[in-house]
Amino acid sequence: MKTTFTILFLFSACVTGVILTAPEAAAEFVNTMELGMHTGYRLDQFDWNTAGYNQANQSVNVLSELDWDDIAIWQLGGTGKLGLGNDTASFGTYIRGSIDYGWINDGTVRDSDYNGNNRTEEYSRSLSTTEDDNVFDFSIGLGFEKKFRQDRLTLGVLGGYSYHEQNLRITNGVQVIPDLGPFPGLNSTYGTKWYGPFAGLDLEFHPAPHFSLRGSVEYHWSEYEAEADWNLRSNWAHPVSFRHEADEADGLLATLKGSYLFKRGWTLDLAYVYQDFSAGDGIVRTYFISGPAAITKFNEANWQSSAINLGLSYMFK
Repeated sequence: MKTTFTILFLFSACVTGVILTAPEAAAEFVNTMELGMHTGYRLDQFDWNTAGYNQANQSVNVLSELDWDDIAIWQLGGTGKLGLGNDTASFGTYIRGSIDYGWINDGTVRDSDYNGNNRTEEYSRSLSTTEDDNVFDFSIGLGFEKKFRQDRLTLGVLGGYSYHEQNLRITNGVQVIPDLGPFPGLNSTYGTKWYGPFAGLDLEFHPAPHFSLRGSVEYHWSEYEAEADWNLRSNWAHPVSFRHEADEADGLLATLKGSYLFKRGWTLDLAYVYQDFSAGDGIVRTYFISGPAAITKFNEANWQSSAINLGLSYMFK
């Protein structure tokens, strides 16, 4: 959470600075400045699995697998865009950023362990819930844009950096293989971090004076880290029971937003945001109460997210 609040503070400071210096900056090189706030509903899916050694101390390619389904999130966020330019260049330069914080209120988790390769000989399965935790997303990019068709169409290319967190809590456990029923005390956590550079395309179209459509597509090169506390494992260390690390991760982020200008400078926005990230070929570091950490293979992690946001934006010109 320290990283989250650091990014949040820096973003807020930048936005405040932009607002306070906007009149002077506009006179020099800022063509436009747009700030927006939004809120909405988001639904995530997430899973990971690892290799390791089974109960007979034999190596299996999928030993443990966790699958989060229908993670329901209510989120709040902000966006900003600065359009920069001068009278001589044939294109404009712009900076855009976004920040979102979400509260998890529902979701299910399946935890399976296998004795055989390729998810065979399942000897343990538990079902649980995830709730009362959070997600966080931050992105900033620098791009170049050019206008066409009497400024009704704008095409931009950009590069930037993004950071994403999912902080997942696992509670209300029920053991179904073997069929032992509910078990008390489950309060484990698993927190992820996806971060790295991205490249993307932005498209803006004004089919009518009071209506605009915006779309963006980004490809992300990421690194993946996760940290877990398996609170019921008495032989594992706490509060960090194991870590997952993968340098090979990538993702796709796509946004489609429609905006209606209802008052001078003010627009009502409706947006759909889709994210699809995956990571693989990493390591697992498991920490014990005593003795050295065990290092095994991390196979993969997969994260998909869909969000619908309603917001307001104001354009300074």
